[in-house]
Amino acid sequence: EVEDRLLSDTGMTGARMRVAGVVAAPEIARTVPQIARTLGLTRQAVQRVADDLAERGLAAWRENPEHRRAHLLQLTSEGRAAYGEALQRKALWAQGLSEGLTPAWLAVATELLGLMSRRAGPKTR
Repeated sequence: EVEDRLLSDTGMTGARMRVAGVVAAPEIARTVPQIARTLGLTRQAVQRVADDLAERGLAAWRENPEHRRAHLLQLTSEGRAAYGEALQRKALWAQGLSEGLTPAWLAVATELLGLMSRRAGPKTR
């Protein structure tokens, strides 16, 4: 995946970025089920990524005063730094993709993607 290659030396991947984005602010910590609901993913999928972030030192588990067994995930300072670097790289990459495109080209692209999405969606009879 392009995103994973772009971010490979930051310690982040696309999946790690999605989970980290939910708990990126220093004052925010969430349980795995809360993160899963926010992202529309299964708890098990988020658990694997959360454990991976923690093993890499990019996140840490905290005690949850509201629930003894459901710990809270929070990014470490290293995790916030890696997340910030990854966001900057993604922004520069996106800027490079759109460089030189006129508003008219972007409008055509938006219309085309919308049409393709509608055609690919469920058919109603």
